[in-house]
Amino acid sequence: MKISSLRYITLLLVIFSSVSCNNSKKEVEKASEITRPNIIFIFADDWGYGDLGVYGNKEVVTPNLDKMAVEGTRYTQFHVTSGVCSPSRSSVLTGHFPARHGIHGHLAAHDFNVKRNMPDYLDDSLPVYLPKTMQEAGYKTAHFGKWHLGGGGLPNGDPNAPEPKVYGYDETRVWNGNGPTWKGDKKWPTTRYMDNDTLWVQSSSRIVVDETIDFIKRNKGKQPMFINLWLKDPHTPLWPSEEQRKPFKDLSPSKETYYAVLKDADFHVGRLLNSLSEMGLDENTLVIFSSDNGPAGWGPSKEAGSTAGLKGRKVDIYDGGVKVPFIVKWKNHVQANKVDSTSVLSTVDLLPTFASLAQIELPKDYAIDGENITSILENENFERTKPLFWEWRFTNLNTDHWAEGAVRKGEWKMLFNDKINKTELYNITKDPFEKNDLAENNEEIVNELKSLWQDWKEGLPN
Repeated sequence: MKISSLRYITLLLVIFSSVSCNNSKKEVEKASEITRPNIIFIFADDWGYGDLGVYGNKEVVTPNLDKMAVEGTRYTQFHVTSGVCSPSRSSVLTGHFPARHGIHGHLAAHDFNVKRNMPDYLDDSLPVYLPKTMQEAGYKTAHFGKWHLGGGGLPNGDPNAPEPKVYGYDETRVWNGNGPTWKGDKKWPTTRYMDNDTLWVQSSSRIVVDETIDFIKRNKGKQPMFINLWLKDPHTPLWPSEEQRKPFKDLSPSKETYYAVLKDADFHVGRLLNSLSEMGLDENTLVIFSSDNGPAGWGPSKEAGSTAGLKGRKVDIYDGGVKVPFIVKWKNHVQANKVDSTSVLSTVDLLPTFASLAQIELPKDYAIDGENITSILENENFERTKPLFWEWRFTNLNTDHWAEGAVRKGEWKMLFNDKINKTELYNITKDPFEKNDLAENNEEIVNELKSLWQDWKEGLPN
């Protein structure tokens, strides 16, 4: 059957238009994928603000993280939302201060949680979680390493807690959580109590980085990836091998132990960064390193863990407990060898920021406590508009754990405990070590911050 010249030309135009539209659609989709980076969030455990060479420590050996800082930007005012792990980690997943979900301290076994008026795990019925958001945006999602948001094997966790996959992960392998884990340095299919597993303690950084590299290799080029890589180190127990200890034999036993662990974790983070480079993923992968709280005040960390002079340690809501390292690397995007000392940042900012990078809108009725800080990835300083809040319900009045709450707005930070009628106020910009209490002569500022606290507190569940 012959086709007329006009119909033939029309048919060709339709075919060309269709092919052109399909190609344009593919180009748009491809461009979108290029602009949406892979995201790897490395969250260490009890790694103090001063536990890195690049943050001023002259004794520790952390060449890979120091190099990451030189190749990216180092921030000096990044905060977690608690001086202990579970509440701090909950903010990463929810974008909320932990008190919204009743996570006031570390999650443990059921009876212990009940005594503290806490749930056994992070609420699994919220409309928004960070990994779920990234998954819905088309990311392949994974969580490897520490969880500590419920579960983990008795006596440390509730066996009935949901597995991390419930919150939006395609793949998980964790400790302090339920589901697939490790035994020694080998993969294990189900939940285990692991703190007495010497080989796992010595191998934790290596095996979790191995798992991450494997995930990246299997998914490279298919879709953007979001990975939470949460290290164990330098949280107790600390049992480094003799080989790991060798570089520090001339130091005290505590420093020998602690620095051996830091150096091992740093080495394996370096392996990950090198693998990204070898796979050609540097330019489209955002890598962030931080820690869940300050260094512990017991075990080897008591002597060796460093806050770089900041007041307080783990558990405290002074800055030594809640101000942590924050290093950002994204080749040819984030400025290299830069130090940002003015942007005030928090873990509650990560969810809205990563959602923005993933080009997905959050539900308008989901009230985020944090702010979108993507401006820092465009090498601009971020000016915070929302205050930061900390709560600690398990005060010890004879220690630095006396404060039941703290608020920071702008350059001011207030800590208080109304039960003992005690308030401290610091100009944190001029006095980062919280040495000069200015409460007595700044009643107006104290009242303003207490009013912010009361308004925030009234919005929390009972």
